Amino acid sequence: MTANEYNGAYLAQPDLWWWTTNLSTEPRGLVLSRVLAIIMQANVVVHEKAVGQLGAGPLEDMMSDELLDELKVLHPFSPALKLALSCVRIGTETARVRERLAAMLR
Repeated sequence: MTANEYNGAYLAQPDLWWWTTNLSTEPRGLVLSRVLAIIMQANVVVHEKAVGQLGAGPLEDMMSDELLDELKVLHPFSPALKLALSCVRIGTETARVRERLAAMLR
């Protein structure tokens, strides 16, 4: 399966493919690369569930100053990345991470 085929399969059936972005089974770097590749191909209107799932799943699990440092190079964010990041529950994050994420989403 090519990367484009994988991304398309995930976007079409996120409930079937969710495990491929699970940090408990895959290394962080690989998961982040997959998540960002999927998000780059996503159409917010068509793939809202898949994008939201990536935010509430792997991006939420990785949320940290380190992740925000890595995402800084992608700023300003695409609509799909903004949607994914807006689905991250940040209540348990440090004030610094919450403030940085909020500023990046403005």
